Amino acid sequence: MISLQQALSGQEGTDAVLRQRIEMEIAKRQQDDLEAQQRQWGARPQDKPLDPATAALAQAAKPHLQSAGYVLLLTWVVLTTSAWSEIALADSRIYFVGGIELLIFGIFLLRGNLRAARWLRWLIVLLALPTLLVLDFLFMQPLSLTVTQFKLSPFRYGWLVLETVLSLWAMHYLYRQLGMPAVMAACDASGYRRRDLRIPAILGLILGISSVGIGLAALRGETARQARTIVAQRYGPGYQFHVNGVGNAVTPQGRFHTAQVVVWDGKSIISVPVQWPQ
Repeated sequence: MISLQQALSGQEGTDAVLRQRIEMEIAKRQQDDLEAQQRQWGARPQDKPLDPATAALAQAAKPHLQSAGYVLLLTWVVLTTSAWSEIALADSRIYFVGGIELLIFGIFLLRGNLRAARWLRWLIVLLALPTLLVLDFLFMQPLSLTVTQFKLSPFRYGWLVLETVLSLWAMHYLYRQLGMPAVMAACDASGYRRRDLRIPAILGLILGISSVGIGLAALRGETARQARTIVAQRYGPGYQFHVNGVGNAVTPQGRFHTAQVVVWDGKSIISVPVQWPQ
């Protein structure tokens, strides 16, 4: 292209026929470059430069996205530190790598990525109720067990409640920031269709209610009753019993019912695994 421009301004440009040919070749190459660029933008829309109005809206939305990104990264740090502390206190060799999605979303938000903002807002609506149900142990187990747990391990169970409250606050903050008018206007200008948030809300409601319903049905069924009876015969009077998990196991010796039973009095809490033939 540069050599053609030089030829056009040189001696060849004085000849009318040659000048016309050079101009036609320049126009053809420019058209080829434009078509190649359009194909690239079709394959990778994110590479297409924004028009000034859309760029201004994206810039106006960036503070809200970055604020949400910092909160998300802070939440990731707190939850990851909490998980590692739990592992260390339990003297476990399990390696924790969960929560990486929070880190990834946080980085994208700090970079002003509108697509990540749309997906994250959708996921927040989906996971709001299941996150709240992390505290289901407060109402799905006997009150005396809850009181004993907080009495014997106030930091552990208090932190569990605080951690859930922190998660819910972060979700509320992120939902508000990512739904700000500036962010929504930038998404509209970028061609992103607004999602119907009633869909994730209904899915989250179904997920939360079904998980609680299945848990209650399992923990109050015949298998749970048998597990409680077996452990009560083993420990005798003076203790209370609560089944917090049931299942099945297949071994070379046959199929077994399995259960996890919490045994407690006012001074201690013991988790007792039990199994018996089907």
